[in-house]
Amino acid sequence: MKFGKFATGLCILLILPLAVSCDKEKSAVQAGESTRSADWHNRIEYDGSFYVSSKTKLLYSLDKGSITLWDDKGDGDVLQKLSYDTAVPDAMENLIQTDVNGDGYADLQTVYSQEQDQSCYNLWLWSEQTGMYQACGRYRLIKNPQPDPEAGTVSSMVQTEAFGTVQSTYRFTDTLDLESISQEIIDADSVAASIAAALTGDAAVVPAAGPAMIGGEECTTYTAGTTGMRGSNAHIAYLPDAVWYVDMQCLGMYRTVEWKEGAYALGPYMDEAGQVQDLALAYKEGIREITITAKENGAFGVWNAVRYTVEADDGFLCFSCRTEFGDWYISTDGVAYNGFVKGEVGTASEYTFS
Repeated sequence: MKFGKFATGLCILLILPLAVSCDKEKSAVQAGESTRSADWHNRIEYDGSFYVSSKTKLLYSLDKGSITLWDDKGDGDVLQKLSYDTAVPDAMENLIQTDVNGDGYADLQTVYSQEQDQSCYNLWLWSEQTGMYQACGRYRLIKNPQPDPEAGTVSSMVQTEAFGTVQSTYRFTDTLDLESISQEIIDADSVAASIAAALTGDAAVVPAAGPAMIGGEECTTYTAGTTGMRGSNAHIAYLPDAVWYVDMQCLGMYRTVEWKEGAYALGPYMDEAGQVQDLALAYKEGIREITITAKENGAFGVWNAVRYTVEADDGFLCFSCRTEFGDWYISTDGVAYNGFVKGEVGTASEYTFS
């Protein structure tokens, strides 16, 4: 019995140190793993950190043309690398972290361009679905953006040197993109008067009587001036991104209004398909409302042509045909003029449209 108890005690004494040793080794391994897991924060070079939400913290590093992101709770692998363009030398020194679209997550911005008091920004929106950032390419085309997170919109007020102030509003979509919802020219009336004075010698402008469309887009249209060939017969069509001048001696012939060396000037005629061919301009001549439309494509004589129908509220007035050879005006008495000059070329019956 004594020997048996002694043997049992001896075994316990031999096993006990081994068990203690195993526990120490296990603890050491766990401690080493924990240390290594925390060490990656010290191994990487990063510029700062921010919270995307209360549950997500990211570390970031800014380099020329790129932003590297790590998840603070991750294992040290790069979460995402964002690439960007910029024309600003010190753009990489600043990273703006704020909720732009109002979804409750911090979005990222860097400066894209800065010139003449107008700034544009690269923007990445946080995607809750992917747990990463998604570029919003259209945002950097907006000058001086003013986000309204509560409304989920961005507005922009751009003051131009010669064509007034344009206010644009955009809305963020479910796909983290932007769509335009409104554009307004704040001081179109005064600018139209300035253009009329420069191009017609008469600053008087009267809003057109009916709707005016260019390329399917509604525009503000004015009858320019009060007297003279280029007064009562001239019109200004005003879009947020373009200003057009119409000399009614050349029916349907739109020319861009340009600003050169501190003065208004007429640019080239715009006669490409889609620019004036779907023009519909309503205006008043005396008490009559006149509409010019371009609805037909065919052949005028031997040339491909677009025919403009000119009508008044009391009936048909005339046709204007644009061809590869030139522009033709068909007067009410059937005389065809080339280039809209008062030189008789032939009768309309000689130039059938089909």
